[in-house]
Amino acid sequence: MLVSGTYEGDIVRPLGLVTLYSGYAELEIDSLLESLSVLKKSSETKHARTVGQKLTEAGRIIDGLSSEELAELRGKLDEAGVLFDKRNALVHNAIFSGASVVQSRASGREQAVTPDALMTLARQILSVKEHINANRQRILEPMLAVVHGKEDS
Repeated sequence: MLVSGTYEGDIVRPLGLVTLYSGYAELEIDSLLESLSVLKKSSETKHARTVGQKLTEAGRIIDGLSSEELAELRGKLDEAGVLFDKRNALVHNAIFSGASVVQSRASGREQAVTPDALMTLARQILSVKEHINANRQRILEPMLAVVHGKEDS
């Protein structure tokens, strides 16, 4: 369910949705890694890694399966990486009234951010999360059940 309810010029609510939906997406990435754990056990706990590291690991394992059926899932992982980078650029910098984001790095470059842009990012994050979930449940998990079943034989 997508929540909106922004007030004109209000960036707090859309930024909150970016954060909320990012959390949902990260949980889905954790579920994906859990599904993939039948192929490769990770030495690190899922909470000790960044989202980027989790996406990289999931992508590497999926690439190793060499399946055209997983191309969409692999593409969605790449898309998720781009969206999380955008999210990080907002969350890890200073946001000031007037909806400008100032980088916390020495350059201090400023960029404008609007409630609509934040809502678009929130929707994109939620969408990619749903695509990853659908691909995991409909394609990857049945494939892994067959692969894992053959290894047990």
